[in-house]
Amino acid sequence: MSARKVGMMTEDELIHVIRAAVREEFSAAGMRVDAPADVDEARRDFMFLRRLRGWVDGTASKIGGAIILAVVSGIVWLIVVGAQAFFNKP
Repeated sequence: MSARKVGMMTEDELIHVIRAAVREEFSAAGMRVDAPADVDEARRDFMFLRRLRGWVDGTASKIGGAIILAVVSGIVWLIVVGAQAFFNKP
């Protein structure tokens, strides 16, 4: 990266420079976005990742709910067993 100062740019020139930089970085990451077919593939990849994230979040939520249910059930069971032992003294 150079420390060279760039003069005034038009909006179109700035957009072109930004798009070229983003495409170069996507290419460096292994994602081609040169052709419309490549863009469609990238969109499908991102949609897959979004669905996967939703599935993982849902699964984590259900597992967390099951753990909370188990802890609350254990506490209720201890209270019931303790009450039975207290009231059924010989």
